[in-house]
Amino acid sequence: MKLPFRKHKAQARDKPQARNVRNLRMVNRPRADMTIQGNEAIYAAVSRISNTIAAMPIHFYKGYERQEFHPLERLISLQPHPNFTAFTWRQTMEVLRNTEGNAYALRVLDNFGQTVRLDILNPTRVTPQRDPEDGSIWYSITMDDGKQALAPGFLVLNLRHMSANGIRGIRPIDVLRKSLDYDTQVKEMSLDQLDGVNHGIMLTVPATGLSQEAKEEAVNRFLETYEKSGRSVVILEGGMTATNFTNSQVDAQLLDVERITRNRVATVYNLPPHLLGDYSDTSFGTAEQQMQEYLQLTITPIVEQWEEELNRKMLTPEEYAEGYRFRFDITSLTRTDVKTTAERNQMAIRGGWRKPNEVRAELGLPPDPVGDLLMSSRDLIPLRIAVEHPEQLLGSQAAPAEPAGGNAGENEGKEENET
Repeated sequence: MKLPFRKHKAQARDKPQARNVRNLRMVNRPRADMTIQGNEAIYAAVSRISNTIAAMPIHFYKGYERQEFHPLERLISLQPHPNFTAFTWRQTMEVLRNTEGNAYALRVLDNFGQTVRLDILNPTRVTPQRDPEDGSIWYSITMDDGKQALAPGFLVLNLRHMSANGIRGIRPIDVLRKSLDYDTQVKEMSLDQLDGVNHGIMLTVPATGLSQEAKEEAVNRFLETYEKSGRSVVILEGGMTATNFTNSQVDAQLLDVERITRNRVATVYNLPPHLLGDYSDTSFGTAEQQMQEYLQLTITPIVEQWEEELNRKMLTPEEYAEGYRFRFDITSLTRTDVKTTAERNQMAIRGGWRKPNEVRAELGLPPDPVGDLLMSSRDLIPLRIAVEHPEQLLGSQAAPAEPAGGNAGENEGKEENET
């Protein structure tokens, strides 16, 4: 069975185009599409997703044990690049994925073939290409000087938003282009209404066919009288009347456009609409249910893509077979819900599927001397005792009953001696 892992380093040397890979170390200019600066709904969607992914810790494991002293643990969880923290690195990658449709990071190797840095590439300068000989993916990258360089697929981490061919992701902003243009036109129309006449005073003069001079004289006479009265009381003569009029600053129908735009953005980014401020169709009554919807629909597929790409590109087949994995800690998103966290930890400990010290480690508490044992109810005892000494679950047995008359003679003798 052929595993889709990286090729051996020696195979890459067979490609003459790969000799320029070392020059790619200077390509480290991450950017986001300028569109998010002009649309609040897209900015909110991208910000919410990228911050969520960046806030989740990711660690390097072998089986279920975290490899705290492994170089890849420090690289991925602390400093993927000297100019980034782990948070800002993941956040930048997610912003690029959700704006340009693709996020690329170049694996910079040392002389021993170990990854020492992950350089974020400008996605507008990267073009995936398929090798016609074996179908492998190579990445053509435009350098600062305009020259082209090729990097083999195993050297480039590629996170896509959505893809129709499995090679290049689709830009979400392109999908929303018509909606964004319509939203822009509506906002410009609203600004034109704000610049128009929205309130004023209408003077009614009994005479008809007034000349322009007579109209201006009537207005000036009214304003002069109005100013002299301290803008409070005005006496009108000759049958003249004054009426206030106001216009709506923005057409009421135009107010729905923003809600429609938010709903379309939420649909494209696979977000529940209430996360963008649209509560018109919220079916869940509690914040916990809403968060669960967000995690299932939006975050879980993204986390799966991150983990699979890291495991596929960063690990050799031997390391993968030995049980090494990169994993996100998605449970960290629910820690702010104290009630839910307490109930989950209590059920885990009492149910015997988590150790007390495992829970204490997540909460940042020191280990307990007896906290490395699985517990079971009654209430509570180590699970080992329940398996190896089930009789202890019944408590101490009652003392055997004394035989009838066995001590009767002795008691009677004692009573006689006392008498």
